[in-house]
Amino acid sequence: MTSVEEPQVVVRRRRRPSRRRDRIRPLVATSTITVVAVLGLLTWRIVSGSGPEVPTALAEVQAGPDGVESDGSTAEPPTTEPTTTAPTTTVPEITVGALEAKGRPVPVVFRIGTFDPVVFLTVDDGGIQRPELIDYIRQSGIPITMFLTERYTSGRSVDYFRQLQDLGATVQAHSITHASLRGKSLEFQTEEVCQPVDAYERNYGVRPRYFRPPYGNYDTNTLLAAQSCGLKAVLWWSATYNNGQLALQEGPLRAGEIILLHFNDNLTQDLQKLVATIEAAGLRPALLDDYLDAAPIQP
Repeated sequence: MTSVEEPQVVVRRRRRPSRRRDRIRPLVATSTITVVAVLGLLTWRIVSGSGPEVPTALAEVQAGPDGVESDGSTAEPPTTEPTTTAPTTTVPEITVGALEAKGRPVPVVFRIGTFDPVVFLTVDDGGIQRPELIDYIRQSGIPITMFLTERYTSGRSVDYFRQLQDLGATVQAHSITHASLRGKSLEFQTEEVCQPVDAYERNYGVRPRYFRPPYGNYDTNTLLAAQSCGLKAVLWWSATYNNGQLALQEGPLRAGEIILLHFNDNLTQDLQKLVATIEAAGLRPALLDDYLDAAPIQP
């Protein structure tokens, strides 16, 4: 008899749900609607850009030759990722997407859109100049793009960077004094951005085409200043490497990464370790300038 009666009990419970459950159901429905509404609002804020910006990358923390260090300010990240479209332009051995300005005076670039298995090594500042770096670049042929701060690299230092330039390294601009530019006047920023462009053209015979703002901090005046002296883009980064540690905005290491390093006592060793990591990932270093120069600008 037990096997016959048990299903009848179950059936009665299904036909007569408790009043408590009836009271809960409207609450559950209301809560669900509230959650959906909140998620919808957050999605709209993210897509429309009306929500607060959340920093997603590390600021620079490299000391200069006089002990001048970063103020620890958090760099302002691009609000969309990446600032390149799917690769659309092909030159010999290079496939690269357009650089999207998104209505700005110049594009802000932190990763290169490419199908090629390449990443890009960039080295900032220039205050510490180790001779073994020249030997390593000569022996390895590794391409690097140097974003030089004028106060650290003028006078007798020019010869050091000319030697690296002769080995294939390129010179781009990184301000006069390494000041944080965001919030400064257009006049101040134009001097910081454009004076090194003229100086480096005299010193190295090639006019820089790209600018990286100190600490990654920039605003509309920075972009207007870059535009005023003919710079093609403002550069950010998608990864950093320091003292043997690779920090990625988004893992794992992938094609198109722009990797930030600094001229410091460990640079040569860091480059050796980083190149091994890059090759283990099935990638290779390429010269950033080649890809940026080949990329069309999309307003």
